[in-house]
Amino acid sequence: MFERCHSPHEVAHLLRHRYGLPVQLLAGRPMITTGSILGGLVMPPELGRKVLATLDRTYTAPVIADPGECAWTFLVTQPSPANPVDISVRRCLAGHQVTVIPGGRYVLLPSTDSRLGWHWAGEPAPGVLHMPPRSAVINTVQQVTTMRAPA
Repeated sequence: MFERCHSPHEVAHLLRHRYGLPVQLLAGRPMITTGSILGGLVMPPELGRKVLATLDRTYTAPVIADPGECAWTFLVTQPSPANPVDISVRRCLAGHQVTVIPGGRYVLLPSTDSRLGWHWAGEPAPGVLHMPPRSAVINTVQQVTTMRAPA
């Protein structure tokens, strides 16, 4: 996908126009900022694979893997600030090494097709950006970790 990109600006342009991502460049790296448009959840890849497989039945989930495959970041719709994640749910998620990314944080985006760099573990569909609701990803984590029984 990135084989024709020769600069960070070309990568950012491709990500904006192919997926509708609100990309910005910081120090020559394509990234997005969590906040009013989107959020993120970070988890270990083993758990991420289970969550992605379960979500794929209902949602397309953009998922970014870091270069060492140590963490997967699920991009999600950001609910209103009036709907924070309950502290008890955050504690349960933390027990499975899942973190809800707070607003105002940077998330690095893929800029290479190589698994040695930031890459897609779950590539978004081309066109208008579609992300699962944050609550759907949290519910799926709870389901696959048996934190609670599936509905």
